[in-house]
Amino acid sequence: MVRFTCLAVVLALGTIATAQSVSIQLEGGVFRVVGASTGTLVVYAGASDVPPLAGKATVESGAIVFRPSYPLAPGVRYRAVFTPPRGAAIEKTFDGPARRTTPTTHVERVYPSADVLPSNQLRLYIYFSGPMSRGEAEQRIHVLDAAGKIVPRVFLPGQELWDPDNRRLTMTFDPGRIKRDLVSNRAMGPPIGEGKRYTLAIDREWHDANGVPMTEEFRKTFRGGPAVRQPPDPKTWKIVSPAAGSHAPLVVAFGRPMNYTLLQRMLKVVGPHGEVAGAVDVGRNEVEWRFTPQQPWTAGRYRLVVDNGLEDLAGNKIGQPFDIDVFDRVTDHITTTTSSIPFEIRVAR
Repeated sequence: MVRFTCLAVVLALGTIATAQSVSIQLEGGVFRVVGASTGTLVVYAGASDVPPLAGKATVESGAIVFRPSYPLAPGVRYRAVFTPPRGAAIEKTFDGPARRTTPTTHVERVYPSADVLPSNQLRLYIYFSGPMSRGEAEQRIHVLDAAGKIVPRVFLPGQELWDPDNRRLTMTFDPGRIKRDLVSNRAMGPPIGEGKRYTLAIDREWHDANGVPMTEEFRKTFRGGPAVRQPPDPKTWKIVSPAAGSHAPLVVAFGRPMNYTLLQRMLKVVGPHGEVAGAVDVGRNEVEWRFTPQQPWTAGRYRLVVDNGLEDLAGNKIGQPFDIDVFDRVTDHITTTTSSIPFEIRVAR
C-alpha cells in the first residue's frame, strides 16, 4: 500500500557540491542525495507528479536522506527528483522491492492470553511476526461458536487500529453490546456469553505487507466468564519487594488479568533518585507485572506509580468502571492522573 502527502521535502542546511558530483541513491528503502546537503528532494510513486510520498528528511554526513513513512511497495516504480538551489533538477527512477512469494508471516500471539474471558471483554490484541496489509481485518477475523458457526457483529464495525509498524492490531468488541441497557445490548446481548465456548479464527489468506498470505491460520479457543464490572483498585494489589543489592524483579500481583499492552507503559517505579530504569515482563495471563532494574536495587523508599488510565480486560479503569452512564458529560481536554503505591527495598538479613 502506497501512502501520499502533498508536502514536499525541503532542506536548507549547509552547502551543495558541484552538479557533477551529486547522485541519488536508494538503499534499504531509504533515498539519499550524495554530494548535496541543501535543496529539495521529492519522491513520487508511479508516473504521476502528485502527490509525493510522505516521509521525513534529514541531513546525515553531508547527504540529504529521505525515509518514507511507509515501506516501499513491491512492483511499484519510484521517481526521485532533486532540485538544487541553483541549476537543473536531477531525476532518477528506482524499482520498489522485489515481490516476495514465499509465506513467512504468522500470528505470533494474541492477548488476552487466558482461556476464560469476561463476557464484557473490551479489546483484543493480535501480534504478527511481520508487517501486515490494512483493510482486511473485518473479513479475516472471526469468532466461532461451539458449533463452528460465525458469531455476527462481535467487533466494532469498520474498526482497524494498527501500530506504526503494522504488526500489532487492536480490535474492539462492540461497546454497544457490552454496556448494559443500550439498544444493542438489549437486542443481542453481550458479544461473549458467560459459560459458552468460542474459537477465535484468523484466516491464513490474510495478506502481509508484501501481498503474500500468512504461513498458517490461527486459532484460539476460549470460554466466556462472568462480567467484570468493578474497576481495579491498586490498594488491593500485592507487591513483593526484592532485596537491596540484587537484580531480582519487583513483582506486582493484580488479582485479575489486566490489559497487556497498557501494562507495558502505564506503570513505573520511582526511587529516592527519580524514575528507575529497567525492563518490564508480564506473566501469569496478565495477572502479574515484573520489573527488573538495569542496576542493582539500593535500599530506600520507592513508589509504584500507576497511570489511572490502566484498564482491566473489560475496559474498567482505575476508579472508573467502563459500564457507566452513557450520558455522562465528556470533558473538552484529556488529563492524566496517577495513583502511587509505596514500598521499601531493604538490605537482606
